[in-house]
Amino acid sequence: MGRASHGRRARFVRRLLAPLMLLLISSPTWGADANQRFAMKGAGLLNCFVYTGERQKRSDVYFMIGGWIEGYLSAYNQFVPRVFDITSFESLELLLSVVDNHCRQHPEDKLHAVLQGVLRQLQPDAITEESARVEIEQGERRTRLYRTTVTRMQQKLTALGLYQGPSDGRYTDAVRAALIAFQTDLGFEPSGFPDQATLWRLLRPDD
Repeated sequence: MGRASHGRRARFVRRLLAPLMLLLISSPTWGADANQRFAMKGAGLLNCFVYTGERQKRSDVYFMIGGWIEGYLSAYNQFVPRVFDITSFESLELLLSVVDNHCRQHPEDKLHAVLQGVLRQLQPDAITEESARVEIEQGERRTRLYRTTVTRMQQKLTALGLYQGPSDGRYTDAVRAALIAFQTDLGFEPSGFPDQATLWRLLRPDD
């Protein structure tokens, strides 16, 4: 796809997202009524059948849904007590994939209900206060993880008998070697890079 086409898509998505973000910011969503009910707006009203179809096409609607989810996450982080970031390591693409896995099995479910279920799943591991970021580079691959997340990685690798160093949130050669051993056990590419699939299997083994 050419640069001009990307530009048109970006402008289109921004036009779609502008009123949606205004709704997320200005609506009393988190207050709800006395029965904890509230009026859902925007892409959350779409059902799973629509979502899976648009994801397969990688359509403008699909990118709009991604923007809606990011806005929802930001609102969640702002208004839910003791949550700095509900996603301790999960990328938007990983969340979209998790939603897709659910939606393929439950095509009539509404997106907002699916996303709320995913957030309940993430809640126990939310980053509860601001944490420094650790820059991790390997060749052309780069990521930034919360130091809290790296500490959790170290603790998990220690529990598996793969790491014997301190749980200090530093991504050292010893941590990389332990991650390579973990990836080898899984049958993953033993890169030592903390990609999304590796982190999910390490930090969410029961999900």
